Order: sequence, then C-alpha cells, then structure tokens
Amino acid sequence: MNEEVDEILEKIEGYYGLVPKIYQILAEYPELLRTYFEKSHALIENSFDSGLSFECIELLNISAAAALGAEHCLNTHIQVLKSHDVKKEKIVNAILIGSMISETFSLSKSLRTLDEGY
Repeated sequence: MNEEVDEILEKIEGYYGLVPKIYQILAEYPELLRTYFEKSHALIENSFDSGLSFECIELLNISAAAALGAEHCLNTHIQVLKSHDVKKEKIVNAILIGSMISETFSLSKSLRTLDEGY
C-alpha cells in the first residue's frame, strides 16, 4: 500500500476503532478510497459542526442500516457503539426506528398501489 492509503486507513481506524470491510477493499484502489473517504469525512465533520454528537451520528447510521437491511453496516456500527459503552437500549431503539421507517415505506407504496388499482 502507499502512504496516502495508510494515512486514510489510520484515520478510519481512529474513528471506528476498526477498518470496515468496504475501506479494506477500496484500499486496493487508492483514488476510489480517497474519494469515498473524503465524502464520508466531510459528512461526519459537517455533522459534528452542526452539533451532532458521535453517539448520535452512529445511532443514525444504525437506523439507516436497519431500514436498508444492511447487516454488515449494522454489525460495524453496533460494535463501534458497544466499544464506546453506549447502552444496548439506545441501539435497540435506533434499530426499531429504522425498521419502522422501512415498514412505513413498504406499506405506503403497497397501500397506494392497492388504492389506485382496486
């Protein structure tokens, strides 16, 4: 690996406490890694600047991952919060909120289709 890739992976590990699989794979493609990292880093920094806490950002990640059924993302972000001693109850609530949004999305589309076609 090159120096820039190593620096990016160190920053990622500093934030998450680990290097998620997507970054491990993108490390084979330095330009793509840099681009993806810069976007992610900018979003996180902007979130901090707007007043969101680390815990809140991670709980949002968990809600989104639950809504999308992204089990690998869920596992990563659960481990991150677990390593920061965030109560399991908060994580459960984030999962339930994300799942509720996913369910509502499915119901909304399905019931509108039924209403328009029946």
